[in-house]
Order: sequence, then structure tokens, then C-alpha cells
Amino acid sequence: MIVSRLFIMCLTRSLDLLHDLASTLGASLFVNNRAFFIDFVSHFAIVRKVAQGIRLLSNTFSEKLRSLCAHYRSVSEVCRMLGLNRQQFDRYLTGQVRPSHHNLQRIAQGFGVDVNELIDPAREIGPPPRLKEASGRDRMTSLIDRAFPGDLKRLRTMLGYYHTHFLIPSDPDEVTRSLVYLYEQEGRVCSKAIERTGPHEEVKEILKYEGMATFLGNCIFLLEFETLSADTIVESILYPSYRKSLDILTGLTFGMTSQVYRQPFAAPIAWKYLGRTVDLKEQLAVCGSYKRNDVRVDPRIRKYLNAAGLSGTLSLGPI
Repeated sequence: MIVSRLFIMCLTRSLDLLHDLASTLGASLFVNNRAFFIDFVSHFAIVRKVAQGIRLLSNTFSEKLRSLCAHYRSVSEVCRMLGLNRQQFDRYLTGQVRPSHHNLQRIAQGFGVDVNELIDPAREIGPPPRLKEASGRDRMTSLIDRAFPGDLKRLRTMLGYYHTHFLIPSDPDEVTRSLVYLYEQEGRVCSKAIERTGPHEEVKEILKYEGMATFLGNCIFLLEFETLSADTIVESILYPSYRKSLDILTGLTFGMTSQVYRQPFAAPIAWKYLGRTVDLKEQLAVCGSYKRNDVRVDPRIRKYLNAAGLSGTLSLGPI
């Protein structure tokens, strides 16, 4: 693309010089070939207009892109929203390169505009429709829109199914394993989880959660709502994996006990990655409660949970 732009610039400049030269010398050199001279100038004039048109199209796209970005706090925020590399996006803004068809579609979808609005010089473009929609919402909803999904590009590398393991305050020697699924929907990363209480051989209760994840400040935040009883919100904070292959994520989870006298609690939590596609029936079958040192729990997870100390959890009741 850079080579194409340099070619156009050189072609346009060369045409200017040739036109000036032909105009200056035309009377003496082309007196006997006036028809050829007219044909010569006409053809170069057409090529020049084509080159200028291509240059205008490129400039129009970058100008429209800058206009759309002006409605946001920063270019970095736009890059996070679109899931695009900042350095590459800067080249789009300056008109150095044009995005691929895939990235062009992503940009149009992210701003809520049609692709033709971005590339057609004859079409004007105003504030992003998504921004217009957000302006009518209350401030709290707007804050949620700013917070989620955070760094979407990083979150996309962590989509898939996990087994989560955490200690519960009712029995500090017990580990609960549940199944969670992270997936992308309309530019956000959402979650669905199923938690089964009691030994996995004899399930006593099933809890279902739905939520949203965000990547902020080098941490993953997951906010979940229990959809069956509709009386609990759970938050988990995880450290991302820096390994080449996704494996285990660790952090803390904050929730409420399911006892009669419900109490808030915090506990260490470990997620084990299962893959983008799994046998749901098979993975759900191994969810439930395990003893803290059960060999069926990954030894690295047992070590992490045991490092939390004897109780492993913090649970507080009302004064």
C-alpha cells in the first residue's frame, strides 16, 4: 500500500512537470503535430484525474475515521473497543495504509456504521450511532459500557470452557468445581456458569450464573448474576496467563454463602482451561465438591489452594 501511494505521488508530480513542459514547448516543438499534442495532453489529464481520485478516496477514509474517533476519549479507547493494534490503527488514521476487508468490517461494526459510509467520498458521516444510543442512557449504564470489555483483544485469547475450583467457608477442607464458558457477543465477552453443590456423585443443588468479563489494568474481572434464585452477584478477579498455551488462571472470588444465614465471603480460585469446544455432559459430570487434597484435582491447583492457609477463606457476618 505504501508503494502504491508513493507511485501515485510520483505519477501526479510527473504529470504536473510534463504538463508544464508541454505547455512551454508546445508552440515550437509540436506545431506540426498539434493533434498528437492534444491527444498527449488529454490522456495525461485523464490519468492525473484518476490518480487524484485515488488519493482523494484514501484521504476521505482517514478523515472520516479521525472524525469518528473524535467522539471518544482517546484513540486507545477506540482500539480497545475495536480490538485492533494501536500502531496499525495509527496508520489508518494517517492514511498511510488502508485496512484489510476484515478489519474494515470490524471498524464499521464497532462504530455502528455501514462500510460504504466509510469509503464512499460522496457520503457524509456524523457521530457514531452507538454513541448516539449511549447518550440517551443513564450515567450508570454509560459507565458499564466504558468498563466492559476493556482490552477485547486480550480477552479473545481466553475464550472457551474452564473448570473453576474454589474453597467454601462452610467446609474449609472442601473444593467446589464448576463449569464456566467465556464467549464473545456483540463486542463484549460474556459468561455462563453452572455450579453443582455437594459431592459430584450426589448433586444437592444446581446454581446457574450469567455475566460479563473485562480486561482492565492487567487483570481479568468477571461479574456474574445467579439467574435461578436471582439473589446473588459474584465477582472474580484473575491474573492472565503469560504462557504460550492457555492453562491455569488464578485469583480471588467474592460471593455469598448459600446457607440460611447468608454471609459474604472471599476465597482463592483457580480456573483450568478445557478448550474452545468440549463434551458438556462429560465436563458437567465431574463438577461438584471434592476434598481439598483429592488427587482428581490438578496438583498445581491443590498447591495454590493449600497456600491460602488452614481456613482458605474469609467470611464475615453482620455485627
